[in-house]
Amino acid sequence: MSKELVEIPPRDWAKLRELYIHKDTDPQGYPCINNFIQWVEKDPSLKVKFLSLDGDWQKDGTFVLTWHREVGVNHIYFNTLSDNFDNITKALECLKPVENEYIFFGYNSRLKPVVEDIGKKLYTKEFHVVGTIWYKASKELVDSFTLEVPYGITLADLSVEDAETINEIWPHRAPGSVDFVKNLIQLNVNTGAYDESGKLVAWCLRLPIGSLGLLQVVDSHKRLGLGQLMVKSVSKKVSALGDQVLAPVVHENTASRNMFEKIGFQAIETVYWAN
Repeated sequence: MSKELVEIPPRDWAKLRELYIHKDTDPQGYPCINNFIQWVEKDPSLKVKFLSLDGDWQKDGTFVLTWHREVGVNHIYFNTLSDNFDNITKALECLKPVENEYIFFGYNSRLKPVVEDIGKKLYTKEFHVVGTIWYKASKELVDSFTLEVPYGITLADLSVEDAETINEIWPHRAPGSVDFVKNLIQLNVNTGAYDESGKLVAWCLRLPIGSLGLLQVVDSHKRLGLGQLMVKSVSKKVSALGDQVLAPVVHENTASRNMFEKIGFQAIETVYWAN
């Protein structure tokens, strides 16, 4: 009997989210599902679909979430509550191989074998996997954060006009990624630091999986504590929403890892990204 992906109707998305309410530090658990529900409520034009194998998602919470971006890049988010990966593997096998990109966005080590297996079938090019350390800050820690803003610096929410600046020095930028940055600015909490002339000199955004991301300080303003300030500011905004404060850091980025650990974040998992 052939298998197919069946769209989960929007009226059932909240029910799927409830199945994952205890998975609140899983990058593709509650934070991810909740984020996309809220995104679509804000912008119904987003090409977001929740899919399940033959429509049978209530049994073990197995789902595939696709976000088709305008430049032909397809973000894939997926999960299952089952310890048996047969259904999630079959669900991903229903995706069509593409010449453009599938990006498997922030999945935990438990699901790494699934992506390694399916990636060989979906990709028409070389398959790249990057590992990151997944950090968590407790609510008590975040509540203790104080925001000490250096003289001459102003903190404010980012504007869409800042997307070009952010994308220009983002190490993971790619064709069309400026539109991704715009989505993050428009749809999620964030913080920017501006100098006396109004120039953006540091920032931190929130990724689709609910974690902090795209943390950056321009070279001219490094060693002023702005990295910590950005992290603490966005952490407070995320925590105020009632969400867990989470952050991925690439293994090789020892400076960023040291900074997160210095302010009290705890490493809890390894999270991977593949394209």
